[in-house]
Amino acid sequence: MSKQIARYIGAVKRWWWLFVISALIPALLTGFFFSRRPDTYRARATLVIGSSLQNPNPDPWQLSVANNLANAYARLAREGPVLEAVIAQLGLVDRRPEQLAAQIATRVYPEAQLLEIEVVDTNPRAAALIANALADELVRRSPVSQEDQAQRQAFIRRQLDDLEARIERLDEVITELQTSLVELTSAAELEEAQNRLGQLEAAKADHQATYASLLDSYRMESPNVVSLFDPAVEPVAPLPRRDKLFIAVAGVVGLLLAATGVFLIEYMDDAVRWQGRWEREMEGIPILGIVPKVKVGKSALATSLRFRQVEIEAIRSLRTALMRAGQDQRPGVVLVTSPGVGEGKTFTVTNLGMSIATTGLRVIVVDANMRSPRLHEWFDQPNGRGLSELLSGEATIPTSWPPVELRATGINNLYLLPSGRPPADPAALLTVGQLVPLIQTLREYADVVLIDSPAGTVAPDAMLLASVAERVVLVCCEGRTRRQSVVLMKEVLSDGRAEGRLGIAFARVKVGGGQLYGSTARLLGPDDAGWPVMLTLAEAATLLGVSKATVGRWCRTGRLPATRKRWRWLIPREDLKRFAAAYFEVPEAAGAEEGGLELALPTRAEMPPVAHSEDGLDEAGEVVDSPR
Repeated sequence: MSKQIARYIGAVKRWWWLFVISALIPALLTGFFFSRRPDTYRARATLVIGSSLQNPNPDPWQLSVANNLANAYARLAREGPVLEAVIAQLGLVDRRPEQLAAQIATRVYPEAQLLEIEVVDTNPRAAALIANALADELVRRSPVSQEDQAQRQAFIRRQLDDLEARIERLDEVITELQTSLVELTSAAELEEAQNRLGQLEAAKADHQATYASLLDSYRMESPNVVSLFDPAVEPVAPLPRRDKLFIAVAGVVGLLLAATGVFLIEYMDDAVRWQGRWEREMEGIPILGIVPKVKVGKSALATSLRFRQVEIEAIRSLRTALMRAGQDQRPGVVLVTSPGVGEGKTFTVTNLGMSIATTGLRVIVVDANMRSPRLHEWFDQPNGRGLSELLSGEATIPTSWPPVELRATGINNLYLLPSGRPPADPAALLTVGQLVPLIQTLREYADVVLIDSPAGTVAPDAMLLASVAERVVLVCCEGRTRRQSVVLMKEVLSDGRAEGRLGIAFARVKVGGGQLYGSTARLLGPDDAGWPVMLTLAEAATLLGVSKATVGRWCRTGRLPATRKRWRWLIPREDLKRFAAAYFEVPEAAGAEEGGLELALPTRAEMPPVAHSEDGLDEAGEVVDSPR
């Protein structure tokens, strides 16, 4: 996995709560807002503009004019005078014209010369009434209404029918007269008949001309005719709601804004962060491991720290990386420092010392932070004679083991050399020439010497102490130490004496339960005081050093005697003793009858959730006191 991808994953892990809040709050607010909105209903009324649909031979010019008029009426439907007339007609005293205009939408269908009026309202009946009233008002305001046009067309139709009948009668008379001309012999009668025929032909021509004129008028269309084509009816179902879509959009927008903000923060943030096991180095310095973030109480004692198994394994991994770099798996003299103050140096020295001491190596932790000593407090010791007295000559360098200035910490193989009384100029003490002999003497007496020093960017002490160290551990606080400070410390501490002697340990890193291996418990302890007569699966699993699932299977198969009460298995304590006797070497309890078998169970006070581990930290995180 590349560093860039690891950085993005780390940013998501650090800011996941912001992403959730940024998406959840807008979505919830949007959902709350839309849940309070009532359902809306839509009613439609359709008007037809012009009369081209009734004309068998419509005029294209008339169609174009009608379409323009349809757009004009669509605009007119949202104007104040029309809306005021509708409000007055329906008695909508609680609405203003601009409010009513927001409820109205118009659409023109030019291919059909139709104007559709849509009205949206929370009341379905009101929506239909407003749509029909608006359509009627537009019809009323048009210059030619459909009713007037129909009356005019009916009158012309009647005139056409009358003229058609007259022309037919004239045709009959003319035909009869033309037939009778053959039988006439008198010149006077023939002249009279021809004159009569001419009069009839002239009357017929007049009637035909009038008929043609009326027919043209009948067929002529008016583009500015507005008529109601389809009235609005009361809607039955409300409009479909898009609440889920708007909620999703609000959540996505909030998430994008949060991602943008996080990107800017991460881009401008110069703090170093632990990117996971795939990150091998930083600024050219190898990464040794991490020191987990642990909640420390007010006492801040090494013997009162509680660790989870995953945190114990993290410290062990750091110990392994440090020891593997030294000769014969021994790091020798190790300086632990950091770029800034309060970044976890003393905590790292304390836990590294305890972890290395459990391997059987003799460890001395030296508090060389003579400016602000704290190491002695972690081991519940006063800051008496120590390093400052040895360097100043007030105390001689020890020649026998253990030196007087060394303090027993209560943990096997682990000793403390406190800082002593704070001097006026700590850096001067480190340059008087006593430092090298003292470290050499301590190195002869111990396998590992851990030195706790002041911050490297605050005082020159770390640079002076680095000259006598075989390994240097630079503690970088997760999310606090600046990358620029790491580069500066690299220049200060890397003097070229030993290639690769500088390593980084990330402090205060949150570790999850699934990153490292855990371990099961073991059956330990001197007696069974405090344990109940009937044990649960968890308690039995703790004592037998197996999982709850394994104990449950043994109970179901009858391998381990148990009683099922509702949904729980209960194991009698005496039956558990007899079961464990075949697998554990059980000492005979004091006062037991001869030939009897007793299994010594640990007390609950001595054995919190799980048992002790091999390095002085129990699986529940308690530090185990060793004999002094």
